[in-house]
Amino acid sequence: MSMNPQPTTVAASSVSAPRPRAVSAADLRQPLQGTVHVLERPDGTQLHVVVDGNGPQSVLLEHGFSMSADVWSLVQRELVARGLRVIAYDRRAHGRSTCGRDGLTSAALRADLKAVAETFDVNQAVLVCHSMGNFVALGALEDATFRSRFRYGVLVNPVTGHSAKGSPVVLFQAPLLALGVVQCLVRIPSVGRKFARMNLGGAASDAVVEATRLTLAEVSTKFSPVLKMLRRESVESVLARIDLPLHVFTSNEDRTTPAWHAELIVARAPRAKIDYVAGAGHMLPWEAPDEIVQAVLAGLPA
Repeated sequence: MSMNPQPTTVAASSVSAPRPRAVSAADLRQPLQGTVHVLERPDGTQLHVVVDGNGPQSVLLEHGFSMSADVWSLVQRELVARGLRVIAYDRRAHGRSTCGRDGLTSAALRADLKAVAETFDVNQAVLVCHSMGNFVALGALEDATFRSRFRYGVLVNPVTGHSAKGSPVVLFQAPLLALGVVQCLVRIPSVGRKFARMNLGGAASDAVVEATRLTLAEVSTKFSPVLKMLRRESVESVLARIDLPLHVFTSNEDRTTPAWHAELIVARAPRAKIDYVAGAGHMLPWEAPDEIVQAVLAGLPA
């Protein structure tokens, strides 16, 4: 396995700049609607799971670092409106989920994801991941049994590991997040908006900027082991064995997980394609939800 993956030139298309949504920061961060379940894990972890919709086709949503399933607010409600059953959960120690004895390791995180898929009978589904959720899911997809539950994957702002490589935001923000410095600074709105914009594209609306600022203020210092894990580990070695169709979304303005992560996936995984979303950054679930929804629908049978 290469410990220093290089950007790869791949065939790709470009998606036009996202249209700003007439929503507020509170709407973006609204708790997901649906039936709430608590999934007990063997180590004492309790996973907060939300299921909405009752269509024959399922979608499983996996969120990113330090966030919760609520990052999918716009995406989830649109998918449910399209007649899909949507399952989303807060990763251990994130959002409303607790963290048990096994802690925040890649093995524990992937075991949780597999347990959610099994418990909620996910079959022939679409797997949608954001940011660190891709690191968790791609590692889990090495397991053929887990992989067989899905027909398609939509990978949004993916990180594959070695997260500091080429990422000025990770190099600058991560150590300060671990110390709690960023969280204090971003509570000052004018300063916080500048930090938020480091993670966003030029077309991000004021609502997205504010929602990102508020989210940064809530990052817990207990996530330091995750930051270290993402810098040390990589899923590069498993990509060639993931034979699912994968639609990867990135942006040349994503300074948090630069495009080389997405390009690496497309270069290694046999059935992956890539789109670059113009004017967007690292928060595509808020910056470009329509593109994600359309990608999910494209992966379903006609």
